Amino acid sequence: MRGWLILSGVAVLLIILPLIAMGGYFGTWGRPIGQTVLTIMLIIGIMGTGLFGYICIRAQARKWGAGLILLAVLFVIAIYWVWAGHLLFL
Repeated sequence: MRGWLILSGVAVLLIILPLIAMGGYFGTWGRPIGQTVLTIMLIIGIMGTGLFGYICIRAQARKWGAGLILLAVLFVIAIYWVWAGHLLFL
């Protein structure tokens, strides 16, 4: 149980810290580093949800598979927003 809490805490930090860095709080190098780290995390999310969605579709769980493939598409849109600078809160 403690391992899962540590792992989820690290995952949250890997998402939150790049967003803070992209806000310009860490100087001129903060934004590109934050974009790169966040993009790597989103690519890992794309690979995980896409692969598991494909497995679900092959196993005849089409609703789960379609939902996970849709989530992978949303990750691709999020990568575009990160690099194009269209984030709403920054």
